[in-house]
Amino acid sequence: MQLGHTVVVADLRTAVLERPGASAASVYDRPIGLRLLHEDAQSGEHYLIRYPAGLKGLAHQHSAAHTIVVLEGKLDANDQIIGPGSYAHFPANQPMRHQSGGDEDCLFVIIFHGPFDVHVLEDTGDS
Repeated sequence: MQLGHTVVVADLRTAVLERPGASAASVYDRPIGLRLLHEDAQSGEHYLIRYPAGLKGLAHQHSAAHTIVVLEGKLDANDQIIGPGSYAHFPANQPMRHQSGGDEDCLFVIIFHGPFDVHVLEDTGDS
């Protein structure tokens, strides 16, 4: 995507998703669906993500803060289950775990407030 262009996705629920790169995939116990919506070197990256039902994630952190808005299903955000219309914000460099929170897929938008990176943390067995 190029800078300065308006990005419109008329229906996020039916948008085509792809498989993420190895760094993002290393956090989860199975593949997730992902679509890059917007990318800017200064303001960050926006993605549409679908977690399959039952997906488990490892504790990890990002160097950029990020915000999640749940569109469908349930998300387990640091042991708090949130559903459609919910918002979660994760500060930069903070340990976190987000994963599927129910018996159905979870679709959400994630907005990174800087470039994407991920660092998997040693799993303590919690959650």
